Amino acid sequence: MPIVDLFPPGPIGDGLHADALLELAYLMTAADGKFTDEERRAFTQLVTRVLGVPAGEADVDALIKRFKRNGDKAEDRVRALGPTLPMELREAAFKIAIGLALVDNDAAAAEDALMHVFFEALGLDAKRAEELAVEARAVGA
Repeated sequence: MPIVDLFPPGPIGDGLHADALLELAYLMTAADGKFTDEERRAFTQLVTRVLGVPAGEADVDALIKRFKRNGDKAEDRVRALGPTLPMELREAAFKIAIGLALVDNDAAAAEDALMHVFFEALGLDAKRAEELAVEARAVGA
């Protein structure tokens, strides 16, 4: 199953929530300082699902440029964005972050550290975060 399937079908109607979820996803892909082809493909699929329209290279590049421009540390952005997501999107956001961290088959300490910030910022308790992580890891298996 593709990582995008960790996100429910259909676009996010609220543009601010869509942006927050996509930036959170991007922050995880960028945590290790790399943006691999696998991560880019998965991110592009997610953009298409979240926005409800096919995303092209230019669309993805524009989002990445905007997210990079924010200039804050990833941890600070996660802490700022996580609470802005409605409860019904938080678990999906966490599973997507796990999936994106694993998609390149190259686990990094920076991704693990950011994952801890994710579950706190999204208001998930440790037990629920582990359950969601198990679900997300099953997608990559």
